[in-house]
Amino acid sequence: MSTVTLPFLVVQPTKAHTATVICVHGIGDDGRGWNPLTNELAPALPHVKWVLPHAPQRPVTVYNKEWLRAWFDMPSFAFTETEDAPGMLDSVRKLDALVKAEVDAGIPQERIVLCGFSQGGAIVLLSGLGGRAVREGGEGWKLAGVAAMSGWLPLRDRFKSLISPHALTMPVFWGHGTDDPLVRYSFGRKSAEILKDQVGLALRWGDKGEAERAAFGSAGVSFLGYDGVLHAACSKERADLKKFLKRVIPDSHSG
Repeated sequence: MSTVTLPFLVVQPTKAHTATVICVHGIGDDGRGWNPLTNELAPALPHVKWVLPHAPQRPVTVYNKEWLRAWFDMPSFAFTETEDAPGMLDSVRKLDALVKAEVDAGIPQERIVLCGFSQGGAIVLLSGLGGRAVREGGEGWKLAGVAAMSGWLPLRDRFKSLISPHALTMPVFWGHGTDDPLVRYSFGRKSAEILKDQVGLALRWGDKGEAERAAFGSAGVSFLGYDGVLHAACSKERADLKKFLKRVIPDSHSG
């Protein structure tokens, strides 16, 4: 795997470092966009190091070819055009380098979470659940979990052929606002259904979300919708993410 080439910010743990969360932003943002969330969650997860990478700048078709930080090109938010697979796979390799750096520093891959918002949510699903078909060598990471917020499943027409042998045992948190005008809630649900119907991941959802929260840390997707929320992470979703992280990367030195 390649060396780290992405610039990134780090929020250091406040006690012994035993887990890492890599937070992947959406189009036009950068790692600093995660600062409010890490400031909110870090006190409850003092053993976690937060890595906040910045995507490369590239022309983004949906925004009139404006040069923005993005993990891959986006033709539109209709999700009907040909996807930028080369850009996606290049970003997977760049995220792999960040994961490998943490492993080389002594953090087991089972204590690392990939977390992404919007386009970042799409790329962490590909990176976290993908195997040899999306990277140069290696069968994929056996991570503590993946968290996708307001995201979607990329390369969905062939995702089944891309998965890692670890995908079926991976805990996945998926949060989505019901009134999201960019990545429609219905499309997020359809993406999660593809993981169930075509890939074989367990899928849990319900009107109140209690079954999903109870299953945090279990293999499969816990999909939670947030009523009236747009393309953003509301306080309830952030609280659910915190519960998920505490379940999949508990503080092994607490108590």
